[in-house]
Amino acid sequence: MLARFLVALAGIPIILLVAYLGSWYLLAFLLILVSVALHEFFNLCLYCRLRPLSGIGLAAALLTLIFVFFHQSLPTWFFPLLLAALFLLFLALFPMYSMADVAITFLGICYIGGFLSHLLMLRFLPGGASLLIFTFLLTWAYDTGAFFSGRFWGRTHPWLHLSPRKTWAGVVGGGLLTLGVAAVLGPHFLNAVSLGQLLVLGGVAAIAAQCGDLVISALKRQAGVKDTGNILPGHGGILDRFDSLLLVAPVLYYYLAFILIRSGGSGLF
Repeated sequence: MLARFLVALAGIPIILLVAYLGSWYLLAFLLILVSVALHEFFNLCLYCRLRPLSGIGLAAALLTLIFVFFHQSLPTWFFPLLLAALFLLFLALFPMYSMADVAITFLGICYIGGFLSHLLMLRFLPGGASLLIFTFLLTWAYDTGAFFSGRFWGRTHPWLHLSPRKTWAGVVGGGLLTLGVAAVLGPHFLNAVSLGQLLVLGGVAAIAAQCGDLVISALKRQAGVKDTGNILPGHGGILDRFDSLLLVAPVLYYYLAFILIRSGGSGLF
């Protein structure tokens, strides 16, 4: 527990500062984050008897971040073009890699590089610094609420086959804390947003956080490992710490960009 607390105490201010500064600071942070997370993802795939094209996958994931940094979005043609390139590479290297190897490579690029690139896209929205910080706070609220409520009151385990340590108490505790943070801190990050909209935002973030956690838990179960790595004392790997954020980032981006802003809330920030 002490190691977990110390890592959070050191890491949270750094992440919030990077989110506030944005620009090259945020890009550099995400390049490092994606590199380590994708390395852990591909290692889990090896335990599942898959052979991802790790070097190609890493280069493509980092290229995704760099593309978003300079263009502020991902066009619809980006990932289809990337998939076509992977298919050509599959043919060129045949029979060194299977179709499953190419598929898991593409999945890693999209899930790690593509989803985390939405943190950059959030930063490019109007009031992006506040939105990005709020995204981190909501994600951490769910993780913290789920951890402590599950630890002290958890008895019933709804997903034993996915994650034996997850409990209904954790789900409820994480959801309630996320809703509380959205309601209390939301007005400081989003202007002219009703309490109902903030609660919906918190609910969406809580659901995305739980699903993101379960996705990585399922992958670890299939790989037969407890943690995705050991880089963070008390937490495990980068994917163990940022699994919730992988889904929260894109879900909140599209909610904010297309539901709130395009519904007439361009002056929300």
